[in-house]
Amino acid sequence: MPCMMSQFLQRTMARTAAALAPLLLALPLAAQSTIPDAYEFTQDYEPSPAIWEVSDEDTTIYLLGTIHALPRGFRWRSERLNEIIETADVLVVETSEFSSNPDQIDLDAKLMARVANRLPTSSRLSATADTRWRELVGMSGMDFRTIDTMPVMLGLLTLGMTGGDVQLSSTLYGVETVLEREFISRDRPIESIEDSNGVMYSLLRLDNSEIIGELDSSLAEWDGKSLMEFFDEEHVESYGDAYWIAEHNWARGIVAESFDVGLGSGAIGRAFDYNLLDRRNEAWAVWLEQRLERPGTVLLAVGAGHFEGDGSVLDMLEARGLEATRID
Repeated sequence: MPCMMSQFLQRTMARTAAALAPLLLALPLAAQSTIPDAYEFTQDYEPSPAIWEVSDEDTTIYLLGTIHALPRGFRWRSERLNEIIETADVLVVETSEFSSNPDQIDLDAKLMARVANRLPTSSRLSATADTRWRELVGMSGMDFRTIDTMPVMLGLLTLGMTGGDVQLSSTLYGVETVLEREFISRDRPIESIEDSNGVMYSLLRLDNSEIIGELDSSLAEWDGKSLMEFFDEEHVESYGDAYWIAEHNWARGIVAESFDVGLGSGAIGRAFDYNLLDRRNEAWAVWLEQRLERPGTVLLAVGAGHFEGDGSVLDMLEARGLEATRID
C-alpha cells in the first residue's frame, strides 16, 4: 500500500478523527513531554505560514492553512498572523468542541450498527492475505477481534492513527487548539465549518468488495516485516530536522504544488481523497461564498493540505469567481 498514511493521519487528521475517539481505542493525541534527542528540531528562521484573504466591501475572511498536531515548542506564529488574531471577530475551524451543532450525526451509533451487521474482514480475505492481516494487526498491539470486526476503512484508519511512529506531536500544541484558547480568553465565538461526524461517516461506511480486494492484494504483496512499511513501502526512518521537514516547510510558508492523502489511485486512495479532500474543498468554497454575505472579520483555520494542489479550496473559490489573495 504505497502511502505515508500513519504520519499523515497522526499530524494532519487528528482533529477530525478525534470524533472517533471511543472507537479508535488509543488515539495518540498526547505527545511526549520532552522530545528524544534523535528527533530534536531547530528553527533558524522566522515563521511565516501561508495566509490568504477573501473579501468584499464589508467582509474579510483570512484563510490559514494549519497543522493539527505539532511538537511542543514548535514556533509557527508570525507578526501578521498575530495582527489577524487580534482583529478577527470569529474563529472558524474544521470542527470544535466549543461550537454546537444540533444536526450532527451520531457517528458512534452508526458505526456500531455496521460493526454488528458485517462479516469480519478476515473472513473476506484470501488465505494468504488473512495470515498477513493477523500479523499486521498483531504488530500494532491492538486487539485483533476489535479491528477485524470494524468496517475496513475504520480498521485501516485505526491502525494508521495508532501504529508505527513514536508519538512526538500532539493536538495540545496544534494550531487550532492554540487559537481556540486565545479566542476563548478573549470571549470571542468559535464555529465549526462542517459536521466532522458526517465527514468521517461518509468515508468509514465504505466497506465494499472493491476495497476488500485492494486490501487483499496489498496484504499479499507486503513482506510482513514492518507495520510502517505496509502503509509506506518506501518508508525510511528519519531523524532531527529531516523528520520535521513537512512542519518546517509549512511554517516557512511553502505551499506544495500537489497534494493527496498518499494512498495511491486505487479504491482506498480514491475514497480517502474524495471524502477527505475533494468534497470538503468544494463545500468549504460554497461556505466561504455565502459567508461573504455577512459583514465582519473571520479567521478560517483548516488543514494546510486543503490549499495545495489541484482541486484545492483556492481552486474551488476561483471556479466560483472568487479570488483568494495571498498576504503572507
